Formats: sequence, C-alpha cells, structure tokens
Amino acid sequence: MLAIAATLTTSLASAQESASSAPGASNSAAALVKNHEKSSQQELDAFFSSEYTYWDAAVLADYWGASLEETKARMGRKLLWGPADVAILEQFLLDARLDAIATADELEFYRDSSYSYDDAVMLAEFWGDASPYDAKLRIESNLIMGNADEIATALQLAQP
Repeated sequence: MLAIAATLTTSLASAQESASSAPGASNSAAALVKNHEKSSQQELDAFFSSEYTYWDAAVLADYWGASLEETKARMGRKLLWGPADVAILEQFLLDARLDAIATADELEFYRDSSYSYDDAVMLAEFWGDASPYDAKLRIESNLIMGNADEIATALQLAQP
C-alpha cells in the first residue's frame, strides 16, 4: 500500500513538473483548479436543491467516514449522474440509517441538533415516553430516519 502511494506521489510530482515546464502550463493548472471548483459547486448546488436534508448527509458522512461537505458533494454528484446513481445513493442511505439506528443510544445526532432538554420533556409527555431521555432517543431515531418534520410537528402540538 505504501509503495502504491509512493508511486502515485512520484508520478504526480513528475506530471506536475512536466506540466509546469511546458508553455502555458500555469494556465492549464489554473483551468483544472477552476473546473474542479465549478464541478464541486455544481455538486453542492445539486444537493441543496434536492429533497435530501442535513440529517441525511450527517448520517451518510458518519457511515462513509467523510466530512459533511464531502458527503454533500458526493450526494450531489450522484444526483447529477442520474437515476441509477440516485438508486445507489438511496441504498447507501438506507444502509447508513440502519447502521446508525444500532448506535442511537449514544445520542450523537441529538447532540448535534438544536433540540433542548425542555423540548425532550415536552415531547416525552406528548409521546407518552417514560422520561426525557426516552424522548431524546426517539428524537435521535427520527433524525436518523429522516423524520425531522415529524419532530417539529410533535413539538408544535405539544406546546401548552
């Protein structure tokens, strides 16, 4: 593995050195960077204009071991590539949700949310949960499953 990385690094360095000595090389490098930035922005735009939410990206980022921004771009790329890749994305999201549900008791997504202890108290009473902790677990599960709207609706209905 280390040998492969060294070979790739050496090849990349040689290619960059060759490119920088060629006439107009700085323009080529700048064009590549600009195209990459444009592509990344298109991917992010595709994510933000889709039905996918922050919580979908957060679950996938955790599953893929990637940053949230990288995950949003990857999701956008799959959206741009078409229906077959969207189907693959949906399967990844299902796998990620099932994986995350198994660790819901760690309340990772609840801690990242804007829900307060008072929200958990109100929702515990509304949902008939035994404790605010149980409501936090239910909030966590809903976030993982992409049901943030249901939490918001329950909070509105739970208001005195």
